[in-house]
Amino acid sequence: MDPASLLEVYRRDRRRLLGFLLSAGGGGGRAVDLSRVDLDAVSADYALECVASGAQFDASEATRRYFDERRYPIMIRSPSGNSYFLLSRPDPSDSPPKEAAPGISPQAPAQENSSPAEQPRDFFRSAVNISGIGCDARDARLADNSLQQVKKEDILSVGLPKLSTGLSDDDMRETAYEVLLASLFVSGKIHFSEEKREKKSKFLKGLRSKTEGSNSSPQLENNYTHILDLIRVQMEISESMDTLTKRALRLVSLKMVQGQLDVPRISLQLLGSVAKHDFPTERLRLQWQRRQANVLEELLLSSASHEYDMSETLRIVLSKLKSTEDWVVTVPEGRLEVLTIIERYNAKLSAVTKKFGLKDETYHWTQNYHFNFRLYEKLLCSVFDILEDGQLVEEADEILEIAKLTWPILGITEKLHDIFYAWVLLQKFAQTGEILLLKHTSLQIQKLRLHSDIKEIELYTNSFICSADACGSNRALNLVESILLKINVWCHRQLENYHAYFSKDNYSTFESMLSLVLLLATNPTDDDDEETMLIESPVGSTLESKLIHLLVVRSIQAAYKQALISSDSRSKTELKHPLKMLANELKLVAEKECASFSPILNKYYPEAQKVALIFLHLLYGQQLELFLQRTDHSENLKEILAASNNFELFIAQKIYSVYGEAVGLSLSNYLKPYMISRFSSPLILQWLHAQHENVLEWTKRAIEIEDWEPLSVHEKQATSVVEIFRIVEETIDQFFDSSLPMDIAHLRSLLIGITSCLQVYLLHMENQQVSRSTLLPGAPVLTRYAESINPFAKRKIIEPAIPDEKVATKLNNLTLPKLCVKLNTLQFIRDQLDTIEEGIKHSWVSVLSAVRLLDYLSCIASGRALSENLSSSDESVDELFTIFDDVRMTAVNTTDTILKFIGARVVFWDMRDSLLFSLYRDGVEGARMDIFIPTIDQVLDQVCDLIVDVLRDQVVLRIFQACMEGFIWVLLDGGPSRSFLETDVDLMQHDLAMLKDLFIAEGQGLPVDVVEKEAKQAQQILDLYMLKAETIIEMLINASDQLSHHLELTTARRRNVHDAHTLLRVLCHKKDKTASAFLKVQYHLPRSSDYDDVTMKDVSSKVPIFSDILKKSASFNWSVTGERSFRIMKKKLQEATWQ
Repeated sequence: MDPASLLEVYRRDRRRLLGFLLSAGGGGGRAVDLSRVDLDAVSADYALECVASGAQFDASEATRRYFDERRYPIMIRSPSGNSYFLLSRPDPSDSPPKEAAPGISPQAPAQENSSPAEQPRDFFRSAVNISGIGCDARDARLADNSLQQVKKEDILSVGLPKLSTGLSDDDMRETAYEVLLASLFVSGKIHFSEEKREKKSKFLKGLRSKTEGSNSSPQLENNYTHILDLIRVQMEISESMDTLTKRALRLVSLKMVQGQLDVPRISLQLLGSVAKHDFPTERLRLQWQRRQANVLEELLLSSASHEYDMSETLRIVLSKLKSTEDWVVTVPEGRLEVLTIIERYNAKLSAVTKKFGLKDETYHWTQNYHFNFRLYEKLLCSVFDILEDGQLVEEADEILEIAKLTWPILGITEKLHDIFYAWVLLQKFAQTGEILLLKHTSLQIQKLRLHSDIKEIELYTNSFICSADACGSNRALNLVESILLKINVWCHRQLENYHAYFSKDNYSTFESMLSLVLLLATNPTDDDDEETMLIESPVGSTLESKLIHLLVVRSIQAAYKQALISSDSRSKTELKHPLKMLANELKLVAEKECASFSPILNKYYPEAQKVALIFLHLLYGQQLELFLQRTDHSENLKEILAASNNFELFIAQKIYSVYGEAVGLSLSNYLKPYMISRFSSPLILQWLHAQHENVLEWTKRAIEIEDWEPLSVHEKQATSVVEIFRIVEETIDQFFDSSLPMDIAHLRSLLIGITSCLQVYLLHMENQQVSRSTLLPGAPVLTRYAESINPFAKRKIIEPAIPDEKVATKLNNLTLPKLCVKLNTLQFIRDQLDTIEEGIKHSWVSVLSAVRLLDYLSCIASGRALSENLSSSDESVDELFTIFDDVRMTAVNTTDTILKFIGARVVFWDMRDSLLFSLYRDGVEGARMDIFIPTIDQVLDQVCDLIVDVLRDQVVLRIFQACMEGFIWVLLDGGPSRSFLETDVDLMQHDLAMLKDLFIAEGQGLPVDVVEKEAKQAQQILDLYMLKAETIIEMLINASDQLSHHLELTTARRRNVHDAHTLLRVLCHKKDKTASAFLKVQYHLPRSSDYDDVTMKDVSSKVPIFSDILKKSASFNWSVTGERSFRIMKKKLQEATWQ
């Protein structure tokens, strides 16, 4: 509802409330005569005081108080204190300041250089001022106006001449109802027989009301009666006034036989037929009479002054009519004379020659069209339900049919009806937002387009000229064009900023309003509009395309300006650069455009989405270019470039998703790629270089403090490698999350950095290892078996080789648990490297997609074909990842080194005294394998707990190989303390089988075929011991040509069962006189009884560092059985001697 109409409603309700209070005993307990009181000039506060205190109501005092109160602002008492209403208009003054005013103090001198934090904002404000899109003042006002301000704009007036008598909306509405009743009586649709009813007894009134429905009048009349009653309710006419008006107009059809009915005659008929006692209150009579006088003055006085020299006479007569006191006291003859004079003047006016010669044309059709058209608007508004705002009543069509009966009185044609109905529908839509009303408006305008009136009617319709100010133009327009233009302008105001006016809740309204604007588009877009746009419509565009192009550009401009303001304010609160905030804001605008508006706009203009996206890209590009020209590589540069790149990629992706490669060249001149890579490429390389140094530093620090303990029970790798890969992954994530354009040089730098830190880590692990040969015991002096003749003879001592202190220190950190953790770590590196490679390749696919999109934009801007050279780039990327193969190879080689070392460590170092130097020492029966099986079993249990499943079998296999090598060493290089009889071979074979069963573990350990293969050589050597000495000697003589002059040392893994070295050592350890004699004669070997070899513990007692090593090597987590076996083994070691 417009402000004027709302004010009338407030005044009417105020009069009703004051009348009720004062008439119900508001003046000292007595009812007040309100016939002489103007309730509009009564102080409401004074009236309430009189009612509350019971004082006598004084009309003059109430009027004085009313005008006194108007001199000052209205005060109300609120919880926050006294508040007041301004007499001035607050809207143009903007909102009050939200911050307290600064205190009065001397101002500090302005600094020449602003702080760095303020510079971005100062730059942004200046960038906004010179953005280049503020050249159109109308667009600036449109963008700056809020939604509520535009909604409140006066769209409810089409520029009709104003009423000179100040008739209110209530007066016009009541007059329109009287005209409707008169037209019904004249047309014969309603008959009124009130006289007969008045003569009957009131006692039969109730019965009569029940039987009236079955009178003899036609059914059509009953239908009209029902519709008329609905119209009365819709127009808020009381039943008493309805009855009074019907009674006064009952004879109008008889009087109008010889003349055409018009509004003055209806007023005169009412004035001549209504008496004072017909009104329920005197106040109602006064208001009614004053309204009738104003209507006659509006219709006759201005016309008479122009047409005839009778304005003075008419003014005098009308003044008597408006003087309500004189009219009451005047005798009936005097009143009749006044009405006769007015009727005679109206008849003279009606007799004037008709301008257009239309049927039923009256003088008032053309001279008082502004009054008649306002009345018809009030009649048309009755189709809106007063209880449900924005809804049409079900009987709307019937109401419109009845309203058409007023056409001869008000001078309405079919075309005028359609345009007025469209106008009131749009008014109600503007107030309620009900989309159905907008659709009805479009239907009415479509009907209007189909009209083809005859020449006279067309001239008549076009004769009504509206004021130029109401149309927003200096052109003179007729009524129809004015209303259409007003509708078009109002819809344009919203469609030119559709991002502000429409949301997901009313997209259907947007489409309907767009259809209405397209329906109204009859003239080409103004050249001025084209000139003010930064992006013009393509050459050869249709009128429809130009219109939508204009709407899109202006709406994007308005949304862009709003984004500028929003990003500037948010940057102050969030402490981020405005350009970054602007990119995010515009991305949201683009998303809303593509998801909500473009699907609708593309139906009429296929280029709509492309125009919007390219225009947004252009506007932001201007700000970015200005920033890059002024920047000096500030700390915000990287995040601004990232936000800009994200925005550009989003624009490119949206354009490609809709238009694909067939984007065309129509708007390519406005597309200017940002070329962010020129600024971001050195920044990325600089960041990668710094990050590589940080990762290397962290790698060296982590591995230096690594103690090679498992991370947890389930995570069995070292802590340091987890930390390193965490840093590497963070670097990778930051690299790909930078949202900056990248090329293959950046990827190469990233991979080199990752490879470098892992190579440093692996190199450190490799440098911690010692040679496996350091753990192997040296072969003792070869001797022949011979018992000692002199037990007191001094024997030669054979001491095992002791590694130097540096090697011993390394061995201290190469215990079995640490070696297992290292193996787990190496496996973790290989697994994680595969994962990282897969992740980088997957992320690089996104980078390549971004590269393609940027190349896509560049191709559109330059007009060249899309490049297809990215496949070769994919091949070069695959070649880059071969750098990881070096890391994998190093990890594999280091793993093999540790695997070879771990078996020797367990057998030849940790169990040197407990197994190698004790097994079969001084006899087979006293030092069998079953004594040492629990120790080996404990080692295997520990390995299974520490090693990952992937490496378990490999580690166990290497331990078994070392056991077989140690077993062979005992058989061939066991020293003077070991000599075997042929009968001992069965026991040793049984021990070998026991050892194999331990590693097979009933099918849960190593495969049987693998165990048999590794134990094959040991079994063959045992078979040699079962042969006679003569046989072995013969075999040795046959292989003597292979025996070198110097008995070189060979390991068990390099020996062949039938070579001279092996056969010679079998003879040396065979407890046989034939063998001893052969060795004495042929090789001059000394007797075994002349030598005495000592164990490692005897040597380590002399070297403290080896004592620590042996203690650490024995520091296993033994079980109960293992601890008992260890005590037995330790006791046997302490008792072992070569004496």
